[in-house]
Amino acid sequence: MNKQQLQQQIEQVYLDILIELNLEKVDTYFAPDYVQVTDHITTDINEFKAHLEKLKAVVKSLTIETFKDMLIDEEKQTVFLRYDVIVEKKDNSIGNIEVYAVFTFNDDGKVIACNELTKEYDEQVKGLGSI
Repeated sequence: MNKQQLQQQIEQVYLDILIELNLEKVDTYFAPDYVQVTDHITTDINEFKAHLEKLKAVVKSLTIETFKDMLIDEEKQTVFLRYDVIVEKKDNSIGNIEVYAVFTFNDDGKVIACNELTKEYDEQVKGLGSI
């Protein structure tokens, strides 16, 4: 994919998967051999889906106002993102999480890897990055 396609794909992934928490679309964007490392914890596609289900159970909404940084390497098929997530939980508590993430895409345009680090600014959202 070229840079514009990578940007469009990652923005759509975030909209459908993280913001909308549309679990039915995971297989649309993520390869079956997908591996994620979040805060040094490695998970496979099934564990990633379980993570999203847990998020959906405790979170009312997730908001990303803007990506603070987006660096795209067309040759490596990677996208680096830095952003804050505003989390509103179902208990009405609100908190912010800072995220640094590198996504790698395969030739089919699906995510095959994500390596991310999260930092919670608020105690009420502690652990949500790898729940």
